[in-house]
Amino acid sequence: MTESITLHGFGDNDRSGKVRWTARELGLGVEEVRVKPGDHRRPPYTELNPFAHVPTVVFRGQTLFESTAICHTLAEAFDAPKLFVARGEPERQKYLFWLAAFGETLESRLVECAVSRAGILDPQYFSLHEHGLRFKLGVLADLLPKQGFLAGDRFTIADVVGGYGARLAIQCGLIERQRLEPWFSALVARPAAIESRIFASL
Repeated sequence: MTESITLHGFGDNDRSGKVRWTARELGLGVEEVRVKPGDHRRPPYTELNPFAHVPTVVFRGQTLFESTAICHTLAEAFDAPKLFVARGEPERQKYLFWLAAFGETLESRLVECAVSRAGILDPQYFSLHEHGLRFKLGVLADLLPKQGFLAGDRFTIADVVGGYGARLAIQCGLIERQRLEPWFSALVARPAAIESRIFASL
């Protein structure tokens, strides 16, 4: 029997996409529990996730939240395929850099821009972050590898986090997809990414 996770999220376009993609890369089944916007701020959901954020995952009896942490926890539960770079491996620093660059420096602002563009937040959120995000995305685009993935030849969680952020940036018109090639197209073509629907809205 295929091992699975239970994934609580809004749908295909929120941060649950990162988790769904990671699960598919690992060969895990995904049992979806759709959460209606607004319901995430009150019980019973807040009894599962006290931050009132999505996604939340139940895996091997443990409740997990914070999407990047969930992805890493799932990855480290399996030796193959190996989706993380461990301490002592030569690409470790590069891996940590890209995790932080996309997951810390960009992601929250990109999410705010996306929901601002969707009319859920005031348009001022997009205007507030646009200049800074365009600059930082341009810097990161120039640092992207000319071949392979962010941490070398092996696909990792850094690519999952980076791919999600890149998708938001492209959708918001903050960077041209061409600036992110060939790395971005390599992500979009992955069977697990297609199964996860993370790039379906492009």
